[in-house]
Order: sequence, then C-alpha cells, then structure tokens
Amino acid sequence: SSWSAEGLTVYTTYRIVKELYGEDYARENYVEKWQIEAEDYYLNFYVRNPEYLEMLPEDKRLRVLGNLTHVRQYCEMPLKILKAEKLVGGEEVMDEILSGLFNRQLDPENPYLTYQDFLNACGLREEDLNLV
Repeated sequence: SSWSAEGLTVYTTYRIVKELYGEDYARENYVEKWQIEAEDYYLNFYVRNPEYLEMLPEDKRLRVLGNLTHVRQYCEMPLKILKAEKLVGGEEVMDEILSGLFNRQLDPENPYLTYQDFLNACGLREEDLNLV
C-alpha cells in the first residue's frame, strides 16, 4: 500500500495552503499536480508490466522503484485521502476522523497508524479509494 506519513503530511499541507491562499490556488498547485503525477504513474510501463521490472539490473530497478514510491506517497496517497474526505462528508468530518486516529490509545505492539486503521475509521474499503 502507498500509506505513509508523507501522504498525510502532503494532504495536511494542502489543507493549510487552501485555508491561507484559497481553493483555486490549492487545487492548481497541489491537487492538479498530484493528478498529473498519478496519471503518469498508472501509465508507467513498469507499473503496468511489473514482470519487466524484475529483469532490470538492480541499480536501475531501485531507481525506478524509488521514483514510483515517491509518486505513490506524495501524490497518490494525498489524492486517496482527498477522495476519502469527500466520501465521509467533507473536511470537518475528516478532521474529526484524523483527530480520533491521532489521539487514540496506542497499542505498544503496533503503535503505527496503518492504512487499514484509516479505512476503518472512515468506514471505507480499500477499493472505495481507487483512483482509476
């Protein structure tokens, strides 16, 4: 999964920028850029044909994987959180959900917030947040 602290950070930054500079500015400088990157990601040869990735020399494979991971964490994940925000009923509801997640009782065995934790808190399934 592309779930990451980075995805939440980018989404939160977008929300702050939207508050400070307005919806148009935030959409143009964040959401539209994420969408372009994500669309390119889904068209990527190695994403569509992962078996060829395994055939690359290790240094080239790692470079491709690094680029793909960047897009998944910094573009795809914030888009999924934004989609979840719309599905749960807007920013205020999402703020309550995130507040609940970050103020929950931590399990010392599993202290990290997972994608499944996020989905459960939103009442969503993984496929609900598919972008394509």
